[in-house]
Amino acid sequence: MTGQRNAVAALHARTPGFVARVGRARTIVAQALALEKACAPYVAFSAGKDSTVVLHLVREQAPVVPAVFADDEWNLPETLDLVARTPDCARIASRVWHADWFTSWENSTEIPTGTVWVDAPRRDGLQTYGRGHGYDLAFIGLRQEENTNRRIHLRKYGPLYFAASDDFWHCNPIHDWSWRDVWAYIVSRDLDYNRAYDVLEALGVPPQHQRIGPLAVERVLGYGQLAILKRGWPELFNRFAAAHPEARGYV
Repeated sequence: MTGQRNAVAALHARTPGFVARVGRARTIVAQALALEKACAPYVAFSAGKDSTVVLHLVREQAPVVPAVFADDEWNLPETLDLVARTPDCARIASRVWHADWFTSWENSTEIPTGTVWVDAPRRDGLQTYGRGHGYDLAFIGLRQEENTNRRIHLRKYGPLYFAASDDFWHCNPIHDWSWRDVWAYIVSRDLDYNRAYDVLEALGVPPQHQRIGPLAVERVLGYGQLAILKRGWPELFNRFAAAHPEARGYV
């Protein structure tokens, strides 16, 4: 199955539309890096396919730009493996609410060695960390195709904008890419990627519904995320359900 995915991606990488989107993404990255009012960027790195592509696009032009991984406590093992393999990748942790019944890191003393605790409200861990460490520009892998809210947001603000609410520049260079474009880029550049996608592929999960985490995001639970977790990573599911019994209601 993975071979089939890669073969299709390799063919897509040769299409004029894909080549044009890569060119536009590179231009957007260059425009962001050239901003006079933003001179300290980082890449918001989830270890997912989209942020993997964004990290490569950015480091293609600015190799020293760091990546920042926000650890939501419960991760697929393949996710942590990729983070460990990624050079210059800082790890942070903060209290994050996903589903109503799940909040990460009840006890900040439990965070892994080498992970920085960020005392931030709700979902502002990355921005709080960024401001506290002098960053002023975040490269992010949001895509319009993912959901209606992101489509509305990206069409309203465009791929590069300043958010006065958090005093930060945001750049989304692959805002208009499809999941096919993302895999075409990964395969055609032979990028290292999260091998959890291979597990999801083997389980028969459609590419547009393949999610590598976090485990309990309210808006993706409807895709059967926890049922997939139980099939593909039963030991992790059992530990997660033991800590959060509500998870069993989704399988």
